[in-house]
Amino acid sequence: MSKLALNKIRQSASLLILAKTKNAGAHIYDYNALLLTRTSKSSFMPDSSVFPGGVCDLKDASPAWLEHFQRYDISAAKLTEICKITTHDNNNELETPLSLRLTALRETFEEMGILLCRDRKTLTSTSGYAQFHEQFDRKHWQHMVHNDASKFLTLCQQLDVLPDVWALHEWSAWRTPSTFKKRFQTAFFLTALEQQPCVLTEANEVKDYSWRSPLDYLQAALKKELWLPPPQFYELSRCLNFNTLKELRQFACMRASNGCILMHPVMYKCTDGQVHLLPGDDMYPVDADSCNDKIETGLSTKEFRALAKNLHRSEHKNQHESELLINFQPADGQVNPLDPRKC
Repeated sequence: MSKLALNKIRQSASLLILAKTKNAGAHIYDYNALLLTRTSKSSFMPDSSVFPGGVCDLKDASPAWLEHFQRYDISAAKLTEICKITTHDNNNELETPLSLRLTALRETFEEMGILLCRDRKTLTSTSGYAQFHEQFDRKHWQHMVHNDASKFLTLCQQLDVLPDVWALHEWSAWRTPSTFKKRFQTAFFLTALEQQPCVLTEANEVKDYSWRSPLDYLQAALKKELWLPPPQFYELSRCLNFNTLKELRQFACMRASNGCILMHPVMYKCTDGQVHLLPGDDMYPVDADSCNDKIETGLSTKEFRALAKNLHRSEHKNQHESELLINFQPADGQVNPLDPRKC
């Protein structure tokens, strides 16, 4: 891909926040995921249900953050050990592992009013679950951070806390298809909480939110009750492999050191729908950015599928009806998505 094309792709980060349910009861899963619904005025995918997150800000990479961590005797070397992140995309690494985590945490606070952090007492916690703090004027600080990303550091300094980068596990990486005018390369992190924090939404960005199990979201999407963009549908389908949050958190922690295969969909047009090819599929092109338009196949999705032995794709009849297909094990040790219709 050309340097010009790369320059048009903005780095961003998103956070899968999973929390234990108080009373799992007869439910299959003992945890819920937090998703927000974007407003109709959103400049990118309005009215979609997504994980908290957003675009990296230069302030997320400020050297002042290192100074703040050093006040807690957390050196740059220790941060490097904590924040290992790579993508298997021509051996290119995602930018600054620490700043991507800070982006995910800052955006989560901006959008949802949830501050995931550690104070001096919880700094050495080995529970594996994220810590959060709510006893401060969240509405005031949410407004401040929303208007100026540098205020996130100020907030942490004022509260004498550190952003909880320890509890963020590298989960996946997605790049917006070349057919989109606005393009992002997004690092998805996963974090687990022992209880659901109190949400305080930012009205300009968030229309609604909910805590629901991954299966509930997926079934609602198939019923056209909400719209999950492809990355959200895919990642929630991966979560279906785990009935308990403990199992999912332990897997995410163990797998994170493998890095992530960059999920860069290439869009094909079939006679009865669309197909998004993903890395590893036999039909996946050498240059995923070679075409700015959907590629015409002149075939049905079934006929197009028959051309490949190794499948990694999503087939879409419309915005809501989609099916994920993968018949091999990913090289990064990730689990494959499960079909919510069969769960």
